[in-house]
Amino acid sequence: MKEAIGFSSEGMSEDRAFADYRQLYAQGADVERLDGPFHARVTGWRFRHMLLFDRHLSGMAHAREARVTADGFDHIVLHHVLSGTLTGHGRSGFERAGPGDIVFLDTRRGHRTEARDLHMITASIARDLVLAALGSLGALHGLVAHAPDTAILGGFLQTLAAHAPSLDDRHDGAFARALIELLPTALGGPRDLGVEARRQDHLRREAVEQLIDREIANRQLTGAAIAERVGVSRATLYRLYERTGGIAGHVRRRRIDAVRRALERPEEPDLAGLAQAYGLGSATALSRAFQADQGIDPATYRARVRQDRGDPVETGTRRWNGWMQELD
Repeated sequence: MKEAIGFSSEGMSEDRAFADYRQLYAQGADVERLDGPFHARVTGWRFRHMLLFDRHLSGMAHAREARVTADGFDHIVLHHVLSGTLTGHGRSGFERAGPGDIVFLDTRRGHRTEARDLHMITASIARDLVLAALGSLGALHGLVAHAPDTAILGGFLQTLAAHAPSLDDRHDGAFARALIELLPTALGGPRDLGVEARRQDHLRREAVEQLIDREIANRQLTGAAIAERVGVSRATLYRLYERTGGIAGHVRRRRIDAVRRALERPEEPDLAGLAQAYGLGSATALSRAFQADQGIDPATYRARVRQDRGDPVETGTRRWNGWMQELD
């Protein structure tokens, strides 16, 4: 089953609901209360290259302005409006979006949006995947695409959200490839001639990701071994992962991400077993790597998971923080 988060304000006082919702979203935006009734119901799922959220919202604004230069977010957000109105302000680059519209926002740039009686599907998508689809991001920030151009992409996002609770991670690569093909349909086609080269780079990275998934227990999964197995030169491999700190660092983060998710399992596997399963050697080496990457040792992390079970806000906040680290 996919790792998920959920929140609902139903049955809570508006003040308590807003405080909990603001905590849940603190990693991604500053949340402000608006006049009128507040309510929120959110379900989110983690896909590779993308986070997907089904959101019913009213009476709040989300702002990413002062924090843009500090939090290091580096992905593209799509809001597909199903009902109600999403209003843009300031540097958002758009005024309003209604049913059928899809709004594109760049997390490197400031924006503020207001939600009133709004139902939308939100996708936070890795920048490299959007570049593979469009070639360049150009004037994408604040762009609003309208029906009927959005019908196919919007339908795909809705279908993915509808089926997410029953999916696992095996087909994430296929969903990413589908998104690459469908994103241009909402925008009239690729945005520059570099799109084919970027798509080839994405396919190479996807081959690397699949190899890491299969061989994650292999401690000899070096850059040279990966390049040979996927059929690219080492220079090409290093170029593909240069922006994210290199292939060795990427493999290490993938191992730690897998450990983080395993630590959330109710059966609580022991650290020595996790170290062997995810190519980290020993429990001591795992603890050292986990502490360096997550800022917390795995025993303390698992204790927090145990304490937070049954608290959707604490669980959602912790998972969301982990998801954002993976995405960016």
